[in-house]
Amino acid sequence: MRRRIDLLDKPYHVIAFGRPGEQRLQVEDADSKSATLLVDDSGEGEIRLGDRSARIQLAIKGETAYIRAFGRTFALRIVDPVEQASQESGDRSNAARAPMPGVVVEVKVAAGDRIVKGQPLMTIESMKILTVISASRDGTVARVNFEQGQTFDKNAALVTLSKEED
Repeated sequence: MRRRIDLLDKPYHVIAFGRPGEQRLQVEDADSKSATLLVDDSGEGEIRLGDRSARIQLAIKGETAYIRAFGRTFALRIVDPVEQASQESGDRSNAARAPMPGVVVEVKVAAGDRIVKGQPLMTIESMKILTVISASRDGTVARVNFEQGQTFDKNAALVTLSKEED
């Protein structure tokens, strides 16, 4: 699964793979190194990067993981895929897009509704996970493109907002 993480205030695109108890992260950058993170239920574990390894302590608070390793504490924020899709399309987008393929569970707005930034527009299900799609800006709903029970592809425009007036 491709995700974005923020580490030391810098965004990185990563691919997470592996089995429970031995998750691996492939960082998509010039070095393209694979890191292996082994953590037990107590939050103790080890991180391996190539031939280097270190003992770690992991604590999670909300969407931020705090990792103590190499004599430092690192704050790692895993970016929600819906937030990531919104950021990649720009906050001024006229469409609320699907971060992954799925099915519409509940539609919360109708054409003509005035909405505010952050307001829930619809709930979707992807890979057995319910996700609320929220408005990226204030505006008016121009069109709801999918009804309850309909399936959609990744990046589909789920709800379209009227163009902003200048």
